[in-house]
Amino acid sequence: MRRDWARFTLLTFLFGFGFAIYNGVFQNYLRDALGAGPLQLGALESLREVPGLLAALMAGTLVALAESRVAGLGLLIAGLGIGATGAVGGYAPLVAITVFWSIGFHLYVSVAPAITLTLAKGQEGGRHLGRMGAVGSLATLAGLGVALLAARLAPGLPYSAYFYTAGACMVAGAVLCWTLSTHAASQEPRARLILRREYSLFYLLTFLEGCRRQIFSIFASFALIVVYEVPLRNMLALQFINAILIALTAPVMGRFIDRRGERLPLTLYSIGLIAVFLGYATFENEYTLYALFLIDNVLFTFGIGFTTYLNRIVRRGELTPCLAMGTTMNHVAAVTVPFAGAWLWQRSDNYQLPFWVGVVVAAIALVATLRLPRGPVPAKEAAS
Repeated sequence: MRRDWARFTLLTFLFGFGFAIYNGVFQNYLRDALGAGPLQLGALESLREVPGLLAALMAGTLVALAESRVAGLGLLIAGLGIGATGAVGGYAPLVAITVFWSIGFHLYVSVAPAITLTLAKGQEGGRHLGRMGAVGSLATLAGLGVALLAARLAPGLPYSAYFYTAGACMVAGAVLCWTLSTHAASQEPRARLILRREYSLFYLLTFLEGCRRQIFSIFASFALIVVYEVPLRNMLALQFINAILIALTAPVMGRFIDRRGERLPLTLYSIGLIAVFLGYATFENEYTLYALFLIDNVLFTFGIGFTTYLNRIVRRGELTPCLAMGTTMNHVAAVTVPFAGAWLWQRSDNYQLPFWVGVVVAAIALVATLRLPRGPVPAKEAAS
């Protein structure tokens, strides 16, 4: 168990480190190397999220494999695709390679929480998820730090160098993932596909979370880059600070959810999101938008509550397929929101319109959150 925790922690770090480098420079690469605008970004992001729609089907197809094998396969595909991003020279091949690596990315993120909860053996799931979230944030911090240092010391460094480094880290994580023992795999038989009425609140919350994530993660940063012309070094510095804040708050939030249940944290989360979206929709001061960008990403740590809530109510052997189905529900929004938001932006020539939509989404999420049970609910024996 100690060896598996150590290896899983390290591969989580490698994934976060590599993805931070990729994500930290990608939108600047899109603007600088390809001259892409909001509509091209929105179309690319929508297509990138299509594999997320198939997460439940992919996880069900690979039901005979242990979760660690599925995660390792996903990391390998993601690493190879992200590394190859540095070799493409046009928008169309970039879309193709992005969809390819997204298949692996969504395989990995669909099963990684299940591996964490399996290794936790039903004990303090929120704390362990928060701890792994902190590891991911430290990895993001390190990855952004390396990218920021490279951007300052070697401003002429080609974007391909960043992508090759990111891909290599993920491939190394895949190798580690395949060395995990049976402790990292659920001992219960897994169902292929799960769609039950009793999980409908989880599905709804993850769908709304998908809307929120896409609106903010795509348009908040792209608005800073395109509208306010924030350079690569400043965007990396902003994400660097963000990673520090998440590393500090994620473990605290995990323990808070274990003690108080999901309703209060997720209610505060929705209220905070309404305030952040309102800020982006009304303020036009660059430094105010910096602050809102950081606040939103700290609020993201509250999202641990979606997974712990499912872990408390799920039936025996249904955790992994339910998480995969949650990813699919999340991506029903993810394939439509980026393009629709980009169309609104470009049609109206107003980057703030997508954030007004975000206010409505966060308000609906607040109402849905009030249906959660009060206080901590003991996890079912099946979920452990």
